[in-house]
Amino acid sequence: MPLRAFVFLKVRPAPVEDLRRELKKFPEIIEGYVVTGEIDVILSVETVDTNELFQLVKKIRALPFVLDTKTSIAISAIKEKQG
Repeated sequence: MPLRAFVFLKVRPAPVEDLRRELKKFPEIIEGYVVTGEIDVILSVETVDTNELFQLVKKIRALPFVLDTKTSIAISAIKEKQG
C-alpha cells in the first residue's frame, strides 16, 4: 500500500502555468492546488515509503520557485474520493 502524504509549498510569485509544468514532472504527485492563505500550493503525493518521500521532497525543494515546504504523512483516511 502506498504512503500518502501532503506537501505544503510556499513559493515565489510565478505564473500558475510554470508551476504546473514543473510539478507535472513528478509522477508521485497525485493532485495539486494553488490555495489562499499562509501556504501557496498543496500537493497530495503517493510514494512507496518514507525514504522515497524524502527524495521527492528534496527534488521539489530544489525547484527555483519553492521557498519552503512542510510535509504531513496521512495516517488514516476519513473520506476518500471514489473512482
